[in-house]
Amino acid sequence: MSKVLVSGCGITFSGERPTWTKVLRLSGVAMVDVSGPAISNYIILNNLLEQLYTQKDFSHVICQLTSMGKLDVQLQDNNRWLMEQDSIRNFEFQGYWPSSGSMEHAVKRNWKDYLYSPKMEEQDIIFKLLLLQDLCILKKIPLMIVQGYPIQWTNPLIDCIQISDYIIYEAYKQDDSYYEDDHSPKNNVPMKEFQIKLARKFNNMFLHMDLPKLDKFNV
Repeated sequence: MSKVLVSGCGITFSGERPTWTKVLRLSGVAMVDVSGPAISNYIILNNLLEQLYTQKDFSHVICQLTSMGKLDVQLQDNNRWLMEQDSIRNFEFQGYWPSSGSMEHAVKRNWKDYLYSPKMEEQDIIFKLLLLQDLCILKKIPLMIVQGYPIQWTNPLIDCIQISDYIIYEAYKQDDSYYEDDHSPKNNVPMKEFQIKLARKFNNMFLHMDLPKLDKFNV
């Protein structure tokens, strides 16, 4: 049975809060979800490309981009203490510390202030998106690329990529459920009510599947 391939950050990853991917799975959608909590676009795109190169039988691909400026740190004996002492991002994912926007350590602050290269990150994202798009065209798999948070694109090559103009967190801020959220610094994943709406939107705008169970979810 063909499956929907999905990757994204915590907006998509089923962690402390149920996400739209879980709603779709409960509605009967077969899915391979390679998203992760607080991860950067590097891992989001690498995981999608790895699946497309090594696995078969995907009916659709959904790429949920996250914000720029995140840092995934490969954990080793000499840096694990950074993760363990972080009050917000103190967890491991696939051997990495998704330190995200956490700035508690001088090491991370110095990286952000002196070593981070946004132009190079944007270029890396765009080249991988181009590869992802070409692979899906080659394999005849429908692809949807959607931004979780706004990205201020500056590289003209972005015009060669088909990206939805729907931005998840911007839509969330316009939703009633946003005002019921506690907006915890440890979890900025949209609430369940919005995730149900998101599952329906993605099905209506992209998947176009007959999902009677999805209609029964209460918002």
